Amino acid sequence: MTLKNVNAFCNRKNFSLIKTISAGLLCTTIFLTTSCGSKQVAMMTTPPPTPAPVANDPTQPVMANGEQVLITFCLDEAYDKPGVYMAGLGIAEDRSERPRAIADANRMASVDIMTRYIGMIKNAIEDYTKDVNVPSGKKMYESELEGGAQSIGTAVINKYSNVVCRKLTQSATGGYTCYVAVQVLLEDARKGLAEELEIRKVDYDKKKFFEKMDEELAKEAARKQAELDAMQ
Repeated sequence: MTLKNVNAFCNRKNFSLIKTISAGLLCTTIFLTTSCGSKQVAMMTTPPPTPAPVANDPTQPVMANGEQVLITFCLDEAYDKPGVYMAGLGIAEDRSERPRAIADANRMASVDIMTRYIGMIKNAIEDYTKDVNVPSGKKMYESELEGGAQSIGTAVINKYSNVVCRKLTQSATGGYTCYVAVQVLLEDARKGLAEELEIRKVDYDKKKFFEKMDEELAKEAARKQAELDAMQ
């Protein structure tokens, strides 16, 4: 083997060695890159740990189908107490101003009582006038009363009604809703009626008339009690 051949052989060996080393380094680089990339993808795609479940609030009822509990404020105070007082509920919803919401709810609650009370006055006058034991000079006719039963009943309720509950809420859009419960003692309802008849100088048999009025109040009390019993 000549020196030239030896040099050529050595050059080939060195080149092969360099190729082998380069290939090894390339494979190592690819392996490391692939491994790191896989680990990075795995870290990015792993979902966050699920938080521990929160225990249900035992003070709140579990509602089916996503139902919600709706609250009507002042409802308990808005029921009549037979033999003691009449009551009314007023709800003014989505009013733009707070004073208006309060005023409207007060009016609605009073009207709730007023409508029934005026009806009782009408019935009492009719029964009283039809009673044969009432002398003709003591008869009472609604048409002869100034303003009629409507005016009398309105004056009495406006004078003797008492607000016993008031709640005010505001919605996310800014509207006001007011809940009001109003009560009128039956004692005041009788007294106010007598005062209004006195103002009108009505000549009537007070004993017999208020017997009729008490009967109407008793009927209404029985009706309201039946409603309460049915709800229980």
